[in-house]
Amino acid sequence: MCAFLNGIVESILETLHEMLVSAIMSSFDSIFDSFNDRVDHAVDIAGMHPEDWVGGTPWQMVQTVAYSAGVGVMLIAGLILGFFLALDLIQALVEKNNFADIDVIGQLIKWIVKSFIAITILANVATIIGAIFAIGQGVIQDAGGAIMANAALEGDTIFAGLQPVLEDAEIYELVLFLLQIQILRLGAPILGIVIFVVTLGRMFEIMMYLLIAPIPLATMANQEYRTIGNNYLKGIFAVAFQGLLILAVIAILGSIFQDWAAGVSQATSLFAASHGIWSLGGYTIIAAVAIGKTSAISKSIFNAT
Repeated sequence: MCAFLNGIVESILETLHEMLVSAIMSSFDSIFDSFNDRVDHAVDIAGMHPEDWVGGTPWQMVQTVAYSAGVGVMLIAGLILGFFLALDLIQALVEKNNFADIDVIGQLIKWIVKSFIAITILANVATIIGAIFAIGQGVIQDAGGAIMANAALEGDTIFAGLQPVLEDAEIYELVLFLLQIQILRLGAPILGIVIFVVTLGRMFEIMMYLLIAPIPLATMANQEYRTIGNNYLKGIFAVAFQGLLILAVIAILGSIFQDWAAGVSQATSLFAASHGIWSLGGYTIIAAVAIGKTSAISKSIFNAT
């Protein structure tokens, strides 16, 4: 009877052991699948042109409100541009004390050319801003392919060497190891939330930049207020290339994941295998913070105020 009960207990323990091993391997696969999904999502959103976001509805709204001649922002920008062009002509005519020294024809030609350029810029605001984002998105999409290739993780392949260690471990060791992995799994949703918030916030910021584009660009016709337009263009370039910084942070974290996974796969004990779990969780938190700071870093790089 005792032998029979011992056999049942051993059978139960063996089944429990197999379930724990299977749960651990499944958890690793889940972590890596979740990370890969976050990478795919970040590449898709960061590499998307504002004109294609949400089916193009926000872009069409911006076109209607800001870029339609005689409507909204464009009307205000036209008034600002007209004021600055008139002021520039007056200043050109009265800058000499002796009016006889003024080259009227030369000054007039210069003013006409300058006015033509300023009006052309204002009339093609949507094209100019769209071209800036097209350049940024092209760079991001090219980088995104390489980042996806380098950051993609495959749990089945990486952790193949861990299976024998799990098979030789005691049940209590497997339970503790599984608990640590479950804590690590919390990092993927946190990282995903940060990526979602930052990428969504970036798109909203882009739309706000686009909405008022005619006004700061209208100031470029005047030398004294030209810095407003210059700073605006710097801000546009900064937000356009912010997506590249987001992908760079994800690529770095993916590299850390791979190095950690390689170390875990070669571990000779669960203690050695679990040694890096907490540090990896810390790296994930740091990466989330770094993604949150990409906007400020990008503006600092382009000296946008």
